[in-house]
Amino acid sequence: MRYEFINEFEVSASADEVWAIYSSPNFHTLTVQLLPNTLKSKDILEGDGCSVGTILCVVLLPGHGLPASKEKIVTVDQERRLKEIQTIEGGYLEMGCTFSILSFEIVAKGINACVIKSVAKYEINDDLAASVSGRLHTYLDGCVAIAQGISKQLPEQNARAAINLQQPFII
Repeated sequence: MRYEFINEFEVSASADEVWAIYSSPNFHTLTVQLLPNTLKSKDILEGDGCSVGTILCVVLLPGHGLPASKEKIVTVDQERRLKEIQTIEGGYLEMGCTFSILSFEIVAKGINACVIKSVAKYEINDDLAASVSGRLHTYLDGCVAIAQGISKQLPEQNARAAINLQQPFII
């Protein structure tokens, strides 16, 4: 059985600004900061944190019902502003899924507006689907919380930058 969960979250910032965050080598650190009640850690095991082939170790806090996992960045498309991260060990795979992938696509909706489209896809044998289906939304819930956190941080950062530009230079 195949499951696909999609969320689209509109942000008042340019697609390039938002993509710069999602494609950053520090994105894994930001996700831990934005999900303090969900993620215990997300560490780079191999790679640079932002390019294809990077492998991350993801550990959720107790109570979320998912074992630790290893994720691999399998797609980074700068033109489409698309990033895909596949679970390669643990997590939903340990619970019986045969495939698990998250994708983030940043879609421009104007000069200072975009949509963060998060998609979580899973495949699981029909006989295990009933026991796992209630927990399949966990990753997408995290993606939504990340999008919300980023949407709040960008205007604050832009406001601070504007204030700093208005202050006179001190020599």
